[in-house]
Amino acid sequence: MPVTPSPDDLAHRITALERQVDELSRGTLSNAVISSGGIEVRDLGGIKLIDQDGQVVFLVGGLGGGMARPDGTPQPITAVSDDRGRWRITVLDDNPNSKGYRQYVAIWDYSGNIIVGDDVDSGAGLARPYIPHNVARARYTDWAATTSGDWEALETATFNRQHPCLDAHVRCTSDNPDTRGEVRIRDEASGVVLASAPVGYVIDYRFWRQAMPGVFGEHHNVHLEARRTSGTGAIRATYAYAAGVQS
Repeated sequence: MPVTPSPDDLAHRITALERQVDELSRGTLSNAVISSGGIEVRDLGGIKLIDQDGQVVFLVGGLGGGMARPDGTPQPITAVSDDRGRWRITVLDDNPNSKGYRQYVAIWDYSGNIIVGDDVDSGAGLARPYIPHNVARARYTDWAATTSGDWEALETATFNRQHPCLDAHVRCTSDNPDTRGEVRIRDEASGVVLASAPVGYVIDYRFWRQAMPGVFGEHHNVHLEARRTSGTGAIRATYAYAAGVQS
């Protein structure tokens, strides 16, 4: 035999039904939860997040006009923007009618420059940032040399401090069997000696990864210095590699 709902139960049901009808009429969802399955958006429909200032801060969907694909259909893109509405992370081709349509992944800085992007033209590797290749002289007789008993700068690595650490590879030797000395790297601005090592009559490879003094964005000169401590020959050294690295 069916149970007759109480007046309170009927009131709760009517209130819930009114809430659902109101949400449907406004075209919005409130506190929606999907525990399984998902939402499927077809035919280049999209999802757009707009902040309280009216700026689009997230977009997944199709763009037409100048961003349309070469065949004229909207280009499906993904874009994450800051609160100014400026792109910061994107998957798109921002010039789809030039060089052949191909989407790339990019990270944009505050001023609208691409600082990290993949090389979609080749299909492999980075487009940005450009990474320099170090060049060093192979013959030790061509390396800078000193016979001074005081520290002398032989080479200088100059860089913008984008990373908290410096990764330095140094080659060093003496050019006489009786000659000994020392080599070190020193930050010019702070005077801090980042690393040092003895030098003898053998070609040595020193690999140093050290925390850099200073703050982000500063320009630094890190001197490769050497001195002779005994003997009659010269102490020689050269940077084989120097780069900023993460902590």
